[in-house]
Amino acid sequence: MFKKPPQVKSSSNVKSSERRHLLTEICKQFHIKREDLTKDQELALLPAVTKQATYHSIQEHKGTIYFDGDERPTWFRVRDSHLYPTVYTLWRAGYLLPVILTNPFVISRIVGNANLLLPGCIPPFDKRALRGALVGVASYDSPTVIKAIGTCSLNLTQFDDVQDRQGTAVTIIHRIEDELFNLYEGETAPESVDNTFPKAPVSTEDVSTEDLTTETVAQNEDLSNLDNPASGLFEHNNQEDTEDIKEADPIEDLADTVEELAVDDLDNFFIRSFLQSVKTCKIDLPLSSSKFMSDYILKNLPKMDTKFANIKKTSWKKSAKFLKALEKMKYLTLKGKGDDVNIVTLTVPQDIIRDFVTHKTIEASKASGAANKKASETKMSVLSLYKPTNKSRVIFNKLNLDYQKLYPAHELKEIMNKYIKEADLASKKNPKLVALDSALSSAANISDSDISRDKLFPQFLKSFSPNYTILAPGATYDSSCVVKKGDPKKIKILTQTVLGRKKTTTVSDFEHFHIKPQLLAEDLKNKCSGSTAIGPSKHNPAVLEVMVQGPHGPTIIDYLKEKGVPISFIDFEDKSKSKKKR
Repeated sequence: MFKKPPQVKSSSNVKSSERRHLLTEICKQFHIKREDLTKDQELALLPAVTKQATYHSIQEHKGTIYFDGDERPTWFRVRDSHLYPTVYTLWRAGYLLPVILTNPFVISRIVGNANLLLPGCIPPFDKRALRGALVGVASYDSPTVIKAIGTCSLNLTQFDDVQDRQGTAVTIIHRIEDELFNLYEGETAPESVDNTFPKAPVSTEDVSTEDLTTETVAQNEDLSNLDNPASGLFEHNNQEDTEDIKEADPIEDLADTVEELAVDDLDNFFIRSFLQSVKTCKIDLPLSSSKFMSDYILKNLPKMDTKFANIKKTSWKKSAKFLKALEKMKYLTLKGKGDDVNIVTLTVPQDIIRDFVTHKTIEASKASGAANKKASETKMSVLSLYKPTNKSRVIFNKLNLDYQKLYPAHELKEIMNKYIKEADLASKKNPKLVALDSALSSAANISDSDISRDKLFPQFLKSFSPNYTILAPGATYDSSCVVKKGDPKKIKILTQTVLGRKKTTTVSDFEHFHIKPQLLAEDLKNKCSGSTAIGPSKHNPAVLEVMVQGPHGPTIIDYLKEKGVPISFIDFEDKSKSKKKR
């Protein structure tokens, strides 16, 4: 199903009432008594911070993917089907599915987009492994670690021996290393998983095993009924779809309404944020509306749930309308037309500023938690590494050094000086001068007989092929780091005018700086108070870019700096400004 990368829209947090609905649905679908779950087991099934995002794929799959707070996919559903766990969830709750065992070679073929054939299975089979049932696939050497999930294409319980048998046993839906799995990086399969059921899902005195397996099959018929010839993952079923459409519980909806902040109160909070900014901050004018909102208004909002810190949740909906409302209150003066306005002067009466009582802000609460972080622990580092080429092979052979290893620049300088010393190439009269021999002349591509050391090393470095790795804040270089060839690309930020006067800002080439597209889109939506979208870059379709409505270049630069991206690796271009007429 996920052979090609799904086009995932930006994710949004699931409300507490929706999360309760999801957890109830999971417990009902997999026959779990919610009261039997411990807190850790409940969070393993569905994390406290759960996000959702819609997606579509090249094969015309459409559905919803659920993520945890680290953007790790935990569940997904296709169209209006039941929920299906990802392998990440099954590594924390292995008891959810019956397991079909196979051997490591077959697992490698499944990873290569193959289905599980009957001869590759290892009996005996779980009694729930009936046609249409959702099952997990694992290797016999780690039987509790599920590597793929799929639907049974055959009634596997009828087979005691699979030799000389033919047919597809399990049609794979999702597996390790597919494009759904690759949405998250940084977790490998564990050695073993605790697959002990929290408690017997159904009393054996009331319901027989056959009834239980029949119900399991019925709950998975919706997936086998999907008609998708492009992927060839599903089989057609002649039975009619009998899935009932679930209606929302009005009591839960009412509880959710109570949890929402009233629009009038939120409007008042934004006005208080403006007054607090004027009273406590030094504001250099003139200032663009986006810069003013991100640097002052959003940072000086009263301490609250961050999901409300969005101009779209107010009655004004847009930053420009909010500022124009302040202008009508004679608190400031604006210059510009439409949504592109600048704050020129602040005209708040002094008695209002004097009597205003300041409040604790969102930014202050964030700063208190991060005050102890050192600058070195919050900044990424770009490490340049160099690999020897044939030009320098002789030098490495004479010094008995590893020719295949990657070296940082300072180590190569030490190697060059060591070779100069052992070959006795330094001038007796002036040690800064070096008399080049054939090996060093070839490595540096210099024909001069004598050259100073400071001019020699840059030429010597050019004979090595460049590589790089980007270290996360606080990380150090080791063998597990991903090294890429060439020089690191800069993050490109482009503001341009589209469809007449509408301005957008796009960000690309950011993924190698450990920034996920979904997380970037969600953060920019909140920081810039504008809608965001994720899609392939127009210049290079293989690269994803995030687009946000409005001119937000400086705001995005500040965001990337907060993420630890060095300013030297950020490239900003503003094409939205019209050229002056002569």
